Amino acid sequence: MSRELWFSRLAVAVVAATLLVTAVVAPQTVMAGEPAQFSGVVFEDTNRNLTRDAGEPGVAGVRVSNGKEVVQTDAEGKYTLPRYDEMIVFVTKPADYAVPVNEYNVPQFFYVHRPKGSPDAIKEYAGIAPTGELPASVDFPLFKAEATNNFKAIVMGDTQVTDHIEIGYLRDGAIAELLNTDAAFALAMGDNVNDVLSLYDRYLAVMSQTGVPTYYVPGNHDGNFDAPEEKYFFETFSRYFGPSYYSFDYGQVHFVVLDTVFYEGNKNYHGEIDERQMEWLKNDLSFVPQDSLIVLSMHIPLLSWIDRDKVAKHGVANRDAVYQLVQGRNVIALAGHTHTVENLLPGEEAEGWGAPIQIHQILVGAVCGSWWTGDRDERGLPLSYQRDGAPPGYMIFEFNGNKFATQYKAIGKPLAQQMNISFTSRRGQYLPTGVLSDLPANIITTAELDSTDIVANIWNGSAESKVECQIDDRAPVAATKNNFIADPYALRLQLELEDWLHTTSSTHIWTCPLPTDLETGVHHVTVTTTDRYGHTYQGVKMFEVWATH
Repeated sequence: MSRELWFSRLAVAVVAATLLVTAVVAPQTVMAGEPAQFSGVVFEDTNRNLTRDAGEPGVAGVRVSNGKEVVQTDAEGKYTLPRYDEMIVFVTKPADYAVPVNEYNVPQFFYVHRPKGSPDAIKEYAGIAPTGELPASVDFPLFKAEATNNFKAIVMGDTQVTDHIEIGYLRDGAIAELLNTDAAFALAMGDNVNDVLSLYDRYLAVMSQTGVPTYYVPGNHDGNFDAPEEKYFFETFSRYFGPSYYSFDYGQVHFVVLDTVFYEGNKNYHGEIDERQMEWLKNDLSFVPQDSLIVLSMHIPLLSWIDRDKVAKHGVANRDAVYQLVQGRNVIALAGHTHTVENLLPGEEAEGWGAPIQIHQILVGAVCGSWWTGDRDERGLPLSYQRDGAPPGYMIFEFNGNKFATQYKAIGKPLAQQMNISFTSRRGQYLPTGVLSDLPANIITTAELDSTDIVANIWNGSAESKVECQIDDRAPVAATKNNFIADPYALRLQLELEDWLHTTSSTHIWTCPLPTDLETGVHHVTVTTTDRYGHTYQGVKMFEVWATH
């Protein structure tokens, strides 16, 4: 092959990977009186050159959307949809196919139609360049893949890097652990960067090292603050990742990425799913089999414990409409935003919510922890314990058919390590001042035995977790769940942080009173927990009892 021909083919492949459109570029024409529509083909790209060649078949039954309506391709892989002046056209990846990825392992399942590009007001960070007229056929290549009902996914909350130093923390922490992961894909849950959108190129170069396709959720720190109106908030995001909401299938699981950030202007936002997106969601779910598991993935959660007094901003305003859409379905919701790990089960409630939560929601914690703060560990990475006392980390989801199980993986710690264990004095009424002054160095006097509790912060715990405490070789005692207590272990590592970052409550803390008849000397407590998925973990903590003088 000549050098000139090689470069010519490379240029075609790069354009196709970016736009996911075949080489047919003649603009569409619309006859007077006809409804504005466009069409295309979804095809099996057998030679993986991103262009439809002779003999490559269309793929039937693939969902295609213009961001509002959703249709399925016919027997020849063809589809037709209403046309809008500005839109992003995208396919829902079928379970038995893969979509191309770019050099950053970002899935390329979309075509951006923005004839004039982003509004002139978008200046601080580059938005979408003018795309010109819509091609005569908006086509999408798929690669045949082996379908499996058993697979693993990595879910990463809030990487939220502000500068190149923090990208280095991301690289040397979570991504170093995930090199050559055996997961099918990764999902990044928004606030991928922290307002500095010019970091996306290096950020994505680091994230790509997992070696697997990574799907991205938009967060409130991923937007353009100079957007003239709400619908243009994610112009730079769309330049890199495509639509701010979309769906894809693996096995018997339908994954839905939602945009729950409603931009109010002047750097203000609240949680809400806009009307157009709600219409798309209704249409999208209408094609999903009744026995499939639906995984809703969003940045701002439907509700959270940690921000239960700030639901108007940090919850989804129209969550009841979401509940109604998925009523009777097998569904879970994943979210980031809060920098906490929370397993909230249907029927749980909190003051400020207005009503109990109706679907299982998991807040997946943050890779950056408490915004990359705190002392450094032996690797030079911030300890950055989160507001619920959990260390920085990510979730590992294992799917088996339409069922799932999760584990929280603390960065830099073995997977078997799932808890902090410490002690607190009830004389301090669980307040941070009492925690720190009463029990230095895990030493309890005989006079304090009747007012001291073992505190187990089990990071991925839920209301269905079983927790027991065993002192030395005594019989195990059931622990009591307590959402209104600080984690003394984490709090000691947060003393230099701003007060609002301190752990003062959590959805996954259990306590056991110390026996009052413990002899002076060295003892140990073994905490055993079994979660709702059947995983069992243990932690051990040594302490001393000193005689009162």
